[in-house]
Amino acid sequence: MGMLSGGDLRSDGRSKEVVEEVLRNPQLLGKLIEALSEPDDVIRGRAADALEKISRTHPESVQEHLPLLIKLAYNDKVPMVKFHIAMIFGNLKVSGELFDQVTSTLFHLLQDESVFVKSWAIVSLCIISRRNKDIREKTIENIRSLQNHKSIAIRSKVDKALKILEKNEPIPPNWLKAKDSQVH
Repeated sequence: MGMLSGGDLRSDGRSKEVVEEVLRNPQLLGKLIEALSEPDDVIRGRAADALEKISRTHPESVQEHLPLLIKLAYNDKVPMVKFHIAMIFGNLKVSGELFDQVTSTLFHLLQDESVFVKSWAIVSLCIISRRNKDIREKTIENIRSLQNHKSIAIRSKVDKALKILEKNEPIPPNWLKAKDSQVH
Protein backbone atom coordinates (compact mmCIF):
# COMPACT_ATOMS: atom_id res chain seq x y z
CA MET A 1 0.00 0.00 0.00
CA GLY A 2 2.69 2.45 -1.05
CA MET A 3 -0.09 4.76 -2.22
CA LEU A 4 -0.83 5.53 1.44
CA SER A 5 2.68 6.68 2.39
CA GLY A 6 4.37 10.07 2.27
CA GLY A 7 3.51 13.47 3.61
CA ASP A 8 1.77 13.87 6.92
CA LEU A 9 -1.56 13.30 8.62
CA ARG A 10 -2.99 16.65 7.55
CA SER A 11 -3.77 15.08 4.19
CA ASP A 12 -5.56 11.91 3.18
CA GLY A 13 -3.03 11.60 0.35
CA ARG A 14 -4.13 9.08 -2.26
CA SER A 15 -6.57 7.20 -0.04
CA LYS A 16 -9.44 7.88 -2.50
CA GLU A 17 -7.44 6.12 -5.20
CA VAL A 18 -6.84 3.21 -2.81
CA VAL A 19 -10.61 3.00 -2.21
CA GLU A 20 -11.27 2.86 -5.95
CA GLU A 21 -8.59 0.19 -6.39
CA VAL A 22 -9.93 -1.98 -3.56
CA LEU A 23 -13.50 -1.64 -4.83
CA ARG A 24 -12.32 -2.75 -8.31
CA ASN A 25 -10.21 -5.56 -6.85
CA PRO A 26 -11.78 -6.74 -3.56
CA GLN A 27 -8.92 -9.18 -2.96
CA LEU A 28 -6.80 -6.10 -2.11
CA LEU A 29 -8.87 -5.48 1.02
CA GLY A 30 -6.50 -7.74 2.95
CA LYS A 31 -3.57 -5.47 2.06
CA LEU A 32 -5.55 -2.47 3.30
CA ILE A 33 -6.31 -4.26 6.57
CA GLU A 34 -2.60 -5.11 6.91
CA ALA A 35 -1.79 -1.41 6.49
CA LEU A 36 -3.68 -0.73 9.73
CA SER A 37 -0.84 -2.51 11.55
CA GLU A 38 1.98 -0.58 9.87
CA PRO A 39 4.36 1.26 12.21
CA ASP A 40 4.03 4.42 10.07
CA ASP A 41 1.30 6.69 11.51
CA VAL A 42 0.54 8.22 8.09
CA ILE A 43 -0.06 4.83 6.48
CA ARG A 44 -2.32 3.71 9.34
CA GLY A 45 -4.29 6.97 9.27
CA ARG A 46 -4.84 6.84 5.53
CA ALA A 47 -5.66 3.13 5.65
CA ALA A 48 -8.34 3.87 8.25
CA ASP A 49 -9.67 6.68 6.05
CA ALA A 50 -9.86 4.37 3.02
CA LEU A 51 -11.49 1.60 5.04
CA GLU A 52 -14.11 4.03 6.35
CA LYS A 53 -14.95 5.09 2.81
CA ILE A 54 -15.28 1.42 1.78
CA SER A 55 -17.56 0.76 4.77
CA ARG A 56 -20.01 3.34 3.40
CA THR A 57 -20.92 1.15 0.44
CA HIS A 58 -19.63 -2.30 1.45
CA PRO A 59 -20.06 -2.57 5.22
CA GLU A 60 -20.12 -6.37 5.04
CA SER A 61 -16.52 -6.42 3.82
CA VAL A 62 -15.39 -4.47 6.87
CA GLN A 63 -17.52 -6.19 9.49
CA GLU A 64 -15.38 -9.34 9.68
CA HIS A 65 -12.46 -7.15 10.78
CA LEU A 66 -14.26 -5.70 13.80
CA PRO A 67 -11.98 -7.36 16.39
CA LEU A 68 -8.95 -5.61 14.88
CA LEU A 69 -10.80 -2.28 14.61
CA ILE A 70 -11.91 -2.48 18.23
CA LYS A 71 -8.36 -3.23 19.34
CA LEU A 72 -7.03 -0.27 17.32
CA ALA A 73 -9.72 2.04 18.73
CA TYR A 74 -8.40 1.30 22.20
CA ASN A 75 -4.69 1.17 21.45
CA ASP A 76 -3.72 3.28 18.44
CA LYS A 77 -2.19 6.64 19.33
CA VAL A 78 -3.20 8.38 16.10
CA PRO A 79 -6.50 10.30 16.34
CA MET A 80 -7.07 9.93 12.58
CA VAL A 81 -7.11 6.16 12.96
CA LYS A 82 -9.51 6.29 15.91
CA PHE A 83 -11.98 8.78 14.45
CA HIS A 84 -12.22 6.86 11.20
CA ILE A 85 -12.88 3.70 13.20
CA ALA A 86 -15.62 5.55 15.10
CA MET A 87 -17.10 6.53 11.72
CA ILE A 88 -16.91 2.92 10.50
CA PHE A 89 -18.90 1.79 13.53
CA GLY A 90 -21.70 4.16 12.55
CA ASN A 91 -21.75 2.66 9.05
CA LEU A 92 -22.18 -0.93 10.24
CA LYS A 93 -25.24 -2.76 11.46
CA VAL A 94 -24.05 -5.23 14.07
CA SER A 95 -25.89 -7.28 16.64
CA GLY A 96 -25.32 -9.49 19.66
CA GLU A 97 -21.88 -9.58 21.22
CA LEU A 98 -20.39 -7.46 18.42
CA PHE A 99 -23.00 -4.78 19.07
CA ASP A 100 -22.00 -4.67 22.74
CA GLN A 101 -18.31 -4.47 21.84
CA VAL A 102 -18.85 -1.71 19.28
CA THR A 103 -20.97 0.43 21.60
CA SER A 104 -18.57 -0.10 24.53
CA THR A 105 -15.72 0.99 22.28
CA LEU A 106 -17.61 4.12 21.23
CA PHE A 107 -18.35 4.96 24.88
CA HIS A 108 -14.63 4.57 25.52
CA LEU A 109 -13.81 6.90 22.61
CA LEU A 110 -15.96 9.61 24.18
CA GLN A 111 -13.12 9.94 26.71
CA ASP A 112 -10.38 10.31 24.09
CA GLU A 113 -8.23 13.44 24.18
CA SER A 114 -8.95 14.26 20.53
CA VAL A 115 -11.94 16.45 19.73
CA PHE A 116 -12.28 14.68 16.39
CA VAL A 117 -12.42 11.25 18.01
CA LYS A 118 -14.99 12.40 20.58
CA SER A 119 -17.04 14.10 17.88
CA TRP A 120 -17.29 11.04 15.62
CA ALA A 121 -17.97 8.78 18.60
CA ILE A 122 -20.94 11.04 19.44
CA VAL A 123 -22.18 10.88 15.84
CA SER A 124 -21.91 7.09 15.59
CA LEU A 125 -23.58 6.61 18.97
CA CYS A 126 -26.49 8.78 17.77
CA ILE A 127 -26.83 6.75 14.59
CA ILE A 128 -26.67 3.45 16.45
CA SER A 129 -29.05 4.65 19.18
CA ARG A 130 -31.63 5.63 16.59
CA ARG A 131 -31.51 2.07 15.23
CA ASN A 132 -31.42 0.41 18.65
CA LYS A 133 -33.50 2.06 21.34
CA ASP A 134 -32.06 -0.24 24.04
CA ILE A 135 -28.92 1.87 24.34
CA ARG A 136 -30.52 5.28 23.92
CA GLU A 137 -30.59 6.15 27.64
CA LYS A 138 -27.00 5.04 28.20
CA THR A 139 -25.96 7.03 25.12
CA ILE A 140 -27.76 10.13 26.36
CA GLU A 141 -26.15 9.79 29.79
CA ASN A 142 -22.65 9.40 28.34
CA ILE A 143 -23.02 12.20 25.82
CA ARG A 144 -24.58 14.50 28.39
CA SER A 145 -21.42 14.12 30.51
CA LEU A 146 -19.64 16.17 27.83
CA GLN A 147 -22.03 19.15 27.97
CA ASN A 148 -19.47 21.33 29.75
CA HIS A 149 -16.49 20.20 27.70
CA LYS A 150 -13.81 22.85 27.11
CA SER A 151 -14.24 22.55 23.33
CA ILE A 152 -17.03 24.61 21.78
CA ALA A 153 -17.20 22.07 18.94
CA ILE A 154 -17.88 19.24 21.39
CA ARG A 155 -20.46 21.25 23.32
CA SER A 156 -22.21 22.05 20.04
CA LYS A 157 -22.11 18.40 18.93
CA VAL A 158 -23.49 17.32 22.32
CA ASP A 159 -26.36 19.82 22.06
CA LYS A 160 -27.27 18.55 18.60
CA ALA A 161 -26.94 14.90 19.68
CA LEU A 162 -29.24 15.42 22.66
CA LYS A 163 -31.88 17.03 20.42
CA ILE A 164 -31.63 14.05 18.09
CA LEU A 165 -31.93 11.50 20.88
CA GLU A 166 -34.37 13.26 23.23
CA LYS A 167 -36.54 15.27 20.83
CA ASN A 168 -36.30 13.00 17.81
CA GLU A 169 -34.82 15.70 15.58
CA PRO A 170 -33.43 14.38 12.32
CA ILE A 171 -29.79 13.39 12.10
CA PRO A 172 -27.95 15.95 9.93
CA PRO A 173 -27.18 14.57 6.46
CA ASN A 174 -23.45 15.30 6.89
CA TRP A 175 -23.40 12.88 9.85
CA LEU A 176 -24.69 10.04 7.67
CA LYS A 177 -21.90 8.76 5.44
CA ALA A 178 -23.12 5.27 4.51
CA LYS A 179 -25.26 4.91 1.40
CA ASP A 180 -28.08 3.19 3.29
CA SER A 181 -27.79 4.94 6.65
CA GLN A 182 -31.31 6.28 6.67
CA VAL A 183 -32.37 6.20 10.32
CA HIS A 184 -35.65 7.37 11.75
